[in-house]
Amino acid sequence: MIWLATRLAFHNRVRFLITLFGVVFSVYLTLTETALYFGMMENATSIIRHSGADLWVASKGVQNFDFAKPFPDDRARILQNRKEILWARPISLNWGYLTLPDGGQELVQIIGYDPKAPVGGPWQMASGAAGDVDGGSKMIVDESAAQRLGELRLGSRWELNDRAITLVGLSREARTFTTAPIVFISYDLAQSMTPDILHRSSAAYIAIKLRDISKVEAVAEALRRDLTENEILATAAFVKRTVTYWTVQTGLGAAYCLTALLGFLVGAGVIGQTVFANTMEHLGEFATLKAMGATSGDLNTVVLAQAAIDAVVGFAFAVPLALLSRAPFGNMGITLAIGPALLIALFCVTLTTALAAAYISVRKMRRLDPATIFRS
Repeated sequence: MIWLATRLAFHNRVRFLITLFGVVFSVYLTLTETALYFGMMENATSIIRHSGADLWVASKGVQNFDFAKPFPDDRARILQNRKEILWARPISLNWGYLTLPDGGQELVQIIGYDPKAPVGGPWQMASGAAGDVDGGSKMIVDESAAQRLGELRLGSRWELNDRAITLVGLSREARTFTTAPIVFISYDLAQSMTPDILHRSSAAYIAIKLRDISKVEAVAEALRRDLTENEILATAAFVKRTVTYWTVQTGLGAAYCLTALLGFLVGAGVIGQTVFANTMEHLGEFATLKAMGATSGDLNTVVLAQAAIDAVVGFAFAVPLALLSRAPFGNMGITLAIGPALLIALFCVTLTTALAAAYISVRKMRRLDPATIFRS
């Protein structure tokens, strides 16, 4: 029966090519939209996930990493003296303008961290080292920002918030949800560049590493009692809150879900229509098979196998196209997070959708009367 399904699927080549185009479009649209969403969430939480911290001290009501309210950084020194804490490092976060070689300006996110213990700094370097920003006006920029900032040459001089600064390193995979380039500088330099003198000696966050990770909830509760003006979040909870903000509160999740759903509907409609057309075109042959002793299960296998073939072939063409799209998207500062788990999940959903789309044809087979062939 599988052999018969294959012959029917490829019998009308024009119809098969039209079906293939529809399925490829459907899978490609769904895959890229889903990968784009996951990529943006990875970017939005990248510094949180790569900091190595177990707990975060933030201002009350913080919704996501990019929008922080500063608070006194002397709390980091107080926390460092607690025996259950291995280290506590302040991280600053500001927004500013980087002057481009042609005189234009680009909005950037400025992250200040301790270069001697680069918590909150770059976690992967393309050139230089995370500690190179120590001492003087130095910065590290992610290599993905080259398209927006121009040539990123080590040793080149720039202006950050009207202050001369030297590029000493290029990071890798450090991107934000907003797609604004990240500029990493030392925490001391970030403090001196803060325009409001009242906000100097202020941190956006304090990242905490515990001596015993199993006590994370107990330590968090203790810190909540002591630091009543701050919010204490475990790393996983901070990641979840950031993802929830961008997904739910901004409506981003609904937009991506709708687009992915439309992709599935397009694919299901194309496959369902093609399988039904093949079924009606060969209705007499199916009646003959049933008259010769073929069961309804055998005929259903033929119908469902056709749908599966359309889905598998379309998926096989769409995935390489999506993988080839990662580089062009990456050049625009957009991450497509395509991994094995996503591909496996999408394949299962695509196959299930295709089989469901063939349900009308299955019902037709179930009601088929073998006497049809004799009446004809």
